[in-house]
Amino acid sequence: MEKLDLPADLRRLERFIGFTIPREGKFYVCDHDEIVRLDIGESISADPSDQHPYKFVENNSDFLGLVFEGEVKNQPILRVGSTVISYEFDPTNDFVVVTYEAGESLGTVEFPTFSGDWFAASLSDDGKHLVLAEPYSVALYRVA
Repeated sequence: MEKLDLPADLRRLERFIGFTIPREGKFYVCDHDEIVRLDIGESISADPSDQHPYKFVENNSDFLGLVFEGEVKNQPILRVGSTVISYEFDPTNDFVVVTYEAGESLGTVEFPTFSGDWFAASLSDDGKHLVLAEPYSVALYRVA
């Protein structure tokens, strides 16, 4: 599992409300005011969007993160082929341990959580990437 550097443009977002599941090499990260599309390639590029975040969330069935209207309706991708992730989020802990199995590779990622408001993790649709997020941090990993 290799942690990838995210573009500096993403740092301008202040308090994340979530992300979309990476599909076809791209995904979106939202805060309360803005949306940024991240394209995964040789390097990761960021492209701001002029869409309104809450309308975007309403219209995307693969949005994960802050729970709106009291229920979790969208589910992460936890298995793609031989790649599997699992985790249990306890809002009173200051980190989440994400366990992964990718073919012959087994391991864990310890992801710090600062607010306890929410945490989400998902594989990409092709199983090549893992996204971890909470209100103050987003991380992207290349699956080994």
